[in-house]
Order: sequence, then structure tokens, then C-alpha cells
Amino acid sequence: MSLAIINHEEALVPRSQAERFFTELYGGHMKQFPKRSGPRKRTGKHDVDRQWVFVGNKERMKSVATLATLYAVLVDSTVDTTYYTPNGYYRRDQRLTETLRWLNAFVFDLDQYGETPQEVFDRIDRAGLPCPTAVVRTPSGGFHIAYFFTQPVRATERAVRLYSAIMGHMAMDLGADLAAVGANRIFRTPNEQNLIHFDPVIRYDFDVFKNWREVNHPYDPDNAGYVNIQTGDLMSHSALQYLLTAYCPEGKREQTALTLALAMKASDWPQARAEVALQDWFIACCDKGAKAGKKPFTQREAVYKVGYVYRKSNLHAPKAEQIRELTGLPFYYQTRNHWESAKPRSERDRVHLHEWRADILALLEVEKEISGTQQELAKRLNCPLTSFKAALGQLKAAGSVIVEVRKGRCGMTVLRFPEPPQESEPEEDNVLPFPELTSDEKTGQIRQPTTVIIHADFEERKIQRIEHRAAASAVDQGAPSEPDPEGPD
Repeated sequence: MSLAIINHEEALVPRSQAERFFTELYGGHMKQFPKRSGPRKRTGKHDVDRQWVFVGNKERMKSVATLATLYAVLVDSTVDTTYYTPNGYYRRDQRLTETLRWLNAFVFDLDQYGETPQEVFDRIDRAGLPCPTAVVRTPSGGFHIAYFFTQPVRATERAVRLYSAIMGHMAMDLGADLAAVGANRIFRTPNEQNLIHFDPVIRYDFDVFKNWREVNHPYDPDNAGYVNIQTGDLMSHSALQYLLTAYCPEGKREQTALTLALAMKASDWPQARAEVALQDWFIACCDKGAKAGKKPFTQREAVYKVGYVYRKSNLHAPKAEQIRELTGLPFYYQTRNHWESAKPRSERDRVHLHEWRADILALLEVEKEISGTQQELAKRLNCPLTSFKAALGQLKAAGSVIVEVRKGRCGMTVLRFPEPPQESEPEEDNVLPFPELTSDEKTGQIRQPTTVIIHADFEERKIQRIEHRAAASAVDQGAPSEPDPEGPD
């Protein structure tokens, strides 16, 4: 293989239609050249836009992050570049849906063999979809059609769900392979021979396909793909029926068998019925082949999945995402958590801290004061020393108990309740008596209140003296009152 010296100062120009295809697909968030060689400097910052893409075969794929590296891999005859990933990832070592970073395009697999390119375009028109950016012919006679986005979409969890849902509706209207629906899929790599249509000017905003779905597949609450796992039958859903009756290729057999077994358990199927259904699925739908050096998937292994799932109490239902990955159909289910009451303390191996706190307080209620080393006190309660210290520290912090630690040869810890707060008697200087109405016990008539005269110096903010005088009777009301010897203040 000849080596070429690349000038990093010049822009990288694609030399073929395939290179131009990938430049238009990834160019928005893919650098042209790798970084210059030299000592790596750790700045603590990461490129939040860089994407890794994969090329290779189904068993092993190579990750690349620059266009120059991608071009070099494509022309290297020693590297298998049969398939590629249209979307980008933030991990170079894990090609998973959870590691997606950018959604670059929609790509569909049309498996109707023998069709002409014009018949493919007619099918696209009937589905109400616009002209695709590229069409790639597969060796089997099918086609992969691609719609490039004007701007890549950040692959958040919500965006990936929306991407997969729209892609599922488009695939159904196009008659495409539903098993190839999803953001984490691989497709045939284009080259000069199989790229029969490519127009880089034709690109679409993601909102175009959102509007297409709202017009052609409006939201229907009664047919939204949601199943209640407590009240609904998962196996009656179209996605599970497709999984039970569709052809299962090599590489998906074990996961499909496990998913079906979990769905049957969630649908309250008896174990015997589930085993018979998995036997029929293996005979009618499962691929019986195996690659060289690998053991074939047998009927016994399919039936074993049922027994394994039904034995495990912590396995309740399949993941909805896994069903969408296997079928390409929209599938979601709703669950309700069933909370079981706590076991009695006598049936548990461990005791909660709040129960140890209650034990300490109960012992203090009986003995009022307990003393001894902490090891002795913990032993009295049959409590581990660590738990006793933790519970005692919480009680002390809350002010529920007083902990007195006496050090020395006869050191001990004394526990008792805090003294109840005493109500303080008001001081005489702070009391300002006011007249109160009193009644005569014999006559029941209300007596006149006692007159209270308060002599105060407002400049010094002091009360000088307080006088109590009986109220004047009706006879004495006409008599002149004696003048105040000191006069008003």
C-alpha cells in the first residue's frame, strides 16, 4: 500500500462520489484531518461535537473520527468496509443506542427484489415523501434510500425516541424492512458501482418529517402503542406478534427467545403454554444455521429460556426499547409499582436504625437512666455496637436524650432524658394589672372594677409607682375628688 503525504494546510477535496457522499453526510461535525502528532496535552476539556462513525462487516467494525481517515479506510483493500453507520457516536469502542451523539440521516432498507429505480421512486411518491438524497443498490437486488438532514440532530434520549417513531411510520408507508428501523443501524456502504442516485443539494430539515408524520399519522391515544403491563396482554400487541411469527436471523435468536419468554410471563401465560409456543417459533421462524466455529442455536436452548425466566422472581417483563430494536415497531408499556409492606422485625435479618432508636427510648422510659460502657449498653439491646453508636448519635443530635461520658478507670456512658422545660414566673416589674370585672356571688351583679393608676416617666422609660383605687359608687359620684398631692406628670 502506498503512503501519501497529506498537506494539512489544504482543504480535503473528495475524489469520488462515495467520498462526497460521506463528506455531505458527516461533514457538519467531522474534522478533515487528525490532530498533529506530538505530546498530548490534557486540558480537561472534551470536544462535545466530535462524532465517531463505524465501517466494517457485521461482526467487526472500525471507528473513525476524521474524513481523511475515512477516505484512507475506504480505499484500503485489506479492510472490510461492507457496511457503515449513518449516525455518529461519542464512543469509539461502543456502538450502542445509548452512545449516539448525532442523528445525520434517515436510511431505509427496501427488500422488494427485482424493482427498478423508477418503481422505487414511484413508491416514495405514493407514501407522500420527498425525493431522497441518495439511493444505493444492494447485492441482493434491494435498495437503501437515504434522506440527509440539513443540520444534524443532537441524539438526546427524547430525540432518539422521536427519530425511531418517525422512521417506523415512514418504513411502514414505504414497505421497507421494519427490522432495520432505529437509530443504531448499519447499511450498505456506497461506492462507484452501487450508488445509482446522489444529489447533495437535496437535504431536509428534521421538522419536515415531523410535519409529515403529523399529517399522515396523527396521534391516536387509543392506538399509541402503549400497553399496561398489569391489565393488558403484551403478547396480543402487534409488535410481539410480529416477533413471534417473523423470520429470526442468526445473531438475534437468543435475544428474541428471551424477549418472547419475558413477554409471555408478563401476559400470565402458563409455563407449559410458553414452552410450546417457543418450540413452534423455533421450528417455523428461527434460523437453524451457524457460522464456522460456533455452536448452532437449538430448540432445547429456546425452551430453556422459558424455564429460566419463569424461575427468576426478579424478571417481570421485557424492555420496551429491546422490542423496538428487534421489530422496528412503536412499542411502549406503562407499569404501576406495587409496594409491599415491610416484613415484621422478627422475620428480618437486619434492623433499621429507627427501630434501634425506639429501643433506646423504650429502655429509658422504664429505667429513667441507664449507664455502662457503650459495649455493655449495646449488648443489653442485642444491638451491634456500630448501629448503637449511630442511633445514639442521632438521638443526641435531635435533643431526645442527654449523653454524659465519664472518663477514667471507671469510665461509663450515662443516658437520661432531658429535664422538661419549666414555665418561668413573670417578674412583678413586668406585670401591668388591669381592671377585671367581678361578680357578686349572692346577687350575681357585676361589681365596679378597681381603678388602676400607673405613674410612669416616659423619658427614662420607667414605671414609678402603681396605685389601686376603688371605683366611686353612685352616691359618691357627685362629690368632688381629692386632688392628687403630687400633681400630674
